[in-house]
Amino acid sequence: MLNYVDLARKIRWTAIDHVVVTCEDIEQSVAFYGGGLGMGIVRLEDGRVEVLFGACKLNLQPEGEQYGPPKNAGRRWSANICFLVNQSISDVEQQLKVRGLRIEDGPVERRGALGAITSLYLYDPDDNLIEISEYRIDAEKV
Repeated sequence: MLNYVDLARKIRWTAIDHVVVTCEDIEQSVAFYGGGLGMGIVRLEDGRVEVLFGACKLNLQPEGEQYGPPKNAGRRWSANICFLVNQSISDVEQQLKVRGLRIEDGPVERRGALGAITSLYLYDPDDNLIEISEYRIDAEKV
């Protein structure tokens, strides 16, 4: 049986980097987060919108589009959470594989709230997308 207490001790978690929200009407969501809550808005070329606040961000994505692993095409979920670790992503990947967890995608280069990250993707038992990331030390911070 998997001992979750031991797993938590071996992976050095630091924070949640970003959360992804699937939007039925992305412009309505931009108006809410940007206009209503006064958060920073950055429109990406691929149709997504970054909502920036403090050292965190939300990614707003249009419903029905594919972002991330191919399994995400046309899906809605209740959560897509990016957890940050303070160690090599390859070490985390090895630990997850040893525990029999299936990695859906990665390691892949992505953009986190503060700059370039390297990420692994997997699904939790409720089919929520979990991203585990480390900031790249060779990347320039935004």
